[in-house]
Amino acid sequence: MSKELGKRLRAAREQLHMSQAALAEAIGAGNQSTVAGWERGRTEPDGETLARLAVILKVSTDHLLGLDSDVMSLPADVTDLAKDIASLSPADRAVIEKIVAALKAEDKDKVVPG
Repeated sequence: MSKELGKRLRAAREQLHMSQAALAEAIGAGNQSTVAGWERGRTEPDGETLARLAVILKVSTDHLLGLDSDVMSLPADVTDLAKDIASLSPADRAVIEKIVAALKAEDKDKVVPG
């Protein structure tokens, strides 16, 4: 694992306010020193572990590997909201898009839920 991958892993973990020990326990990696080794780029998780890390940390494996330069780490509540919106019908997503556009335009008087 490169040091950059380790930095991304650490940033994602810290974004969730998770300790190295808590992540090690969640992933079944033994102990905190395992996670510390990954974050420092001294060792690397296997592919299956990397995939589980991505799920636990609520980021993509592409993000951890640095393959998606456009993606920034988002707070967990934002990624959860995005998942909720993605599961809506196209018509409902269009409503959400209109609400967001009105909020961005600071035209809050035109935002009428429902």
